[in-house]
Amino acid sequence: MSNKFYEWWKNHRKVVTYGAFIILFSFYLSPVVKDAKYKNQCIKYSTKGALTKFNKDDIRKTLLEETGLNIDELAKIEGYKNCIN
Repeated sequence: MSNKFYEWWKNHRKVVTYGAFIILFSFYLSPVVKDAKYKNQCIKYSTKGALTKFNKDDIRKTLLEETGLNIDELAKIEGYKNCIN
């Protein structure tokens, strides 16, 4: 019995080792991926809120003259600033 296992291990050890490494590495990266997903959602929702606020306040001319950016770009900047923590 142990001889068969040894032969199997001898023939498959690289595949098993690499597979185990990939599985462990994916568990290691899982929190990073979740954090990036949540941050992207935060930026998306915050950008929508900033866009609504900028359109409601009707400050297009002053923002355009001061920064040279349009409202969509300013909303993206505001969304990113709100979610970098």
